[in-house]
Amino acid sequence: MLLPTLAFLSTFLASSQAATGGQACASTLCVNAIVDGQTVTYQLVSQLGFDRLGWMAMGFGSQMPDTPIVVTWPNDDGSITLSQRQAPAHIMPTVVVNPDQTATLEWDNSILATNSTSIAFTLPLPTSSLNSVPLIWAYSSQRPSSSAVDAALVQHDNMGTFTIDLTQPMNALPTGTAAITTVVGTSTQVVGPTPTGRPSNSGNAGPDIVLSASQKKIRTHGILMSVGFLVLLPLGVFIARFSRTIPFLKNRWFTAHWFVQFVLSGPIIFAGWALGHQFAGDVHYQDNHTRAGLALLILYLVQLVWGTIIHFFKPARKPLPPLTTTATPSPDYDAEKSTPNSHLRLPTDQSVISHMHSAASSEAHTTTAGVHSTMGLTPQGRTAMARPSVSDSIVPAITGRPPQNYGHAILGLTIIGLAFYNVHEGYGAEWPKIFGTPVSRVAFLRGLRAWWISWIIIVPCVYLIGLTLLPRQWKQETDARRALPNQSQSPKTPSP
Repeated sequence: MLLPTLAFLSTFLASSQAATGGQACASTLCVNAIVDGQTVTYQLVSQLGFDRLGWMAMGFGSQMPDTPIVVTWPNDDGSITLSQRQAPAHIMPTVVVNPDQTATLEWDNSILATNSTSIAFTLPLPTSSLNSVPLIWAYSSQRPSSSAVDAALVQHDNMGTFTIDLTQPMNALPTGTAAITTVVGTSTQVVGPTPTGRPSNSGNAGPDIVLSASQKKIRTHGILMSVGFLVLLPLGVFIARFSRTIPFLKNRWFTAHWFVQFVLSGPIIFAGWALGHQFAGDVHYQDNHTRAGLALLILYLVQLVWGTIIHFFKPARKPLPPLTTTATPSPDYDAEKSTPNSHLRLPTDQSVISHMHSAASSEAHTTTAGVHSTMGLTPQGRTAMARPSVSDSIVPAITGRPPQNYGHAILGLTIIGLAFYNVHEGYGAEWPKIFGTPVSRVAFLRGLRAWWISWIIIVPCVYLIGLTLLPRQWKQETDARRALPNQSQSPKTPSP
């Protein structure tokens, strides 16, 4: 970068000893500036050669949102693209059709070389103080998808801010830093005309890109949030849906349910959310994806608290009375005479009769709790089976369940549905908007899209299969309530 800097500065030193300007350098990029009347010529100098440089840019402000930015990049044919852009947040800036100040490419002070790249342009003189002009800078090693001014940009590899003083005498400016290398003169290419700026539709073509550090961070964010919200949370739902009707699991399903939903899912979800929050920097919740992500985190916390309250503060189950028995007359019983047939005789001893009635009542209660049926005692001491109807088996469980239980289930399904939307929004809209790379050029995104398409079919189908077990669950809950002791109907012990 030394030779472009010296050549750039010497051009103006030869023409005017009274010229002023400034210089500001980061570790991998320098900005040189020369004031000439009512214009300023800026030169962006990178230590990356034109074959390794993707793009470099500078903006006039202290932060990215709403700052006018000039983005430049070399093309394979030796031309240079200059694109004036702006962004409302930390997203890929878009082209400004009619900028307040138009930048003009300076071909004579732009050099494309194998170990350094310098691109110069002019702008009108700033109206603010010249001794402290705030600038932002950024660069990427990934070349834009085309030479068009509106080509998609891959997110920067590095960025920063500095302040430049444009009032310094030219002979007082440093010529570079120790990190600047010398340009090999024979490697300099001829700079061609600036592309016309016609929009390009070729952004979806090309080989897979190599992910930068920031892209790998967002890839990790996407994996963690997808696993937490779309793998583990549905798994916890399936455990609750299927296992409660299995005899040897129905008393253990809640332990497995909360372990998956909280112990396993919680750390993964919070780690993924923290990565996304850190990547956003100072600007948060400016689009659908980030706002939906915040909503998901809040709903997840609400669901955890809600489930805890339901489990530990649930009302006591009310016992149900035994089903009404239906007696079937015995063929040995003469209904017209209302007397036993002559060949059958009932015991006449009152104590024996009382004992038989007690035994029959006990048998009826035991059968109700154990085999879901009742036994009725006929006048002959014979019993008849009375099976509960569907309404007797299901309706008590439905009407006896507190409404907050149903709300808990509905909220859980809402969270999973919103997570499906947000994962799709993340890889389908957020990534291309931030990094400027379509799904088709990122292997990870293609895999995520294929998994999402299959998963959004599998998860609802498995849940619908689980809903077929609801009648069985309701019947088991009703039978359990009928087996509870009913204090109001229990016989009183006679006083001695």
